[in-house]
Amino acid sequence: MKDPSSISLPRGVRDILPEEAERIYSVETTITDVFHRQGFRRVITPLVEYVDVLSRGLDERLKERLFKFIDPLTGRVVAIRPDITPQIARMVATKMRTEGLPLKLYYNENIFRSTKPDDTSTVELLQIGAEYISEKALPEIDAEMITMAMEALNRLGIEDFRVDIGEMGFIKGIMAGLNVSAGTEELIKDAIAKKDGGALKELVDENMDTIGEEAARLLLSLTELYGDTTVVDRALEHVKEEGLREHLLYVKKVVDIVGSNGFADNITIDLGEVRGFAYYTGIIFECFCGRMSSPVLSGGRYDNLMASYGYDVKSTGFAFDVAGLVAILSREV
Repeated sequence: MKDPSSISLPRGVRDILPEEAERIYSVETTITDVFHRQGFRRVITPLVEYVDVLSRGLDERLKERLFKFIDPLTGRVVAIRPDITPQIARMVATKMRTEGLPLKLYYNENIFRSTKPDDTSTVELLQIGAEYISEKALPEIDAEMITMAMEALNRLGIEDFRVDIGEMGFIKGIMAGLNVSAGTEELIKDAIAKKDGGALKELVDENMDTIGEEAARLLLSLTELYGDTTVVDRALEHVKEEGLREHLLYVKKVVDIVGSNGFADNITIDLGEVRGFAYYTGIIFECFCGRMSSPVLSGGRYDNLMASYGYDVKSTGFAFDVAGLVAILSREV
């Protein structure tokens, strides 16, 4: 008889046994029922894609985490999908252009993201996500997506959650006027992400000649513009530049709509969030449940994505971490 210890799986993947599989099914059906009620239709994308096609819609972080191999039939490099959103962008741009807008689509798939040799995290992830493709970027659409995600959490019976909302256009607007080197810009973004006011002030002081006093004041405020919905009002009191104010007013509109749907107490604002700086273009959001340090939901607006596949329309979306939701529900039982 073969030694069972010699029969193993690759690092980062696992079997899902019946009891957990039932819990996953319950989560999936609850969420997809919410999507259906809001008029979203399911699509199914292939497990592998040509790398050059898939990479059009991936940020640099995900490009580094691709599982790649050579297609023996064509000799072209293919990859296992690390994200579904670029696949939907390709699908819509090539196969659904004749359908009227808006398009409301959702998926329920697994993705694969490689890790470093010393990283023991899972490489196969179960995701349920939704994408909203429209002619224009509107706060009503972003609010609808965030509200739908919150309604799904409610339907699952999860009450202790918060959704952190930021606005990438606001951050990018500030960064665009700094006139600093690419290396310095990365250090500034890193300090903002860590809410490290001391490191940020040092960088600002070192580059004050090019940054200027007004931009410096805004930069330094980013580590403190976090909290309840009054954060947006506080920012509006101090921001005078019209373009930046437009981004803040957009956030305020989104937050007001989500709050009017009964979720005001579940919202936090983080105007210093720089996650996905190169990818997202507007509203961004993450959901945290209880004491979990990792988000069970992430998403936002990525209006340049569809254009990279030749169809210049707007898009926003999000994805749930199914395993994360199951873990939360298992602890609450």
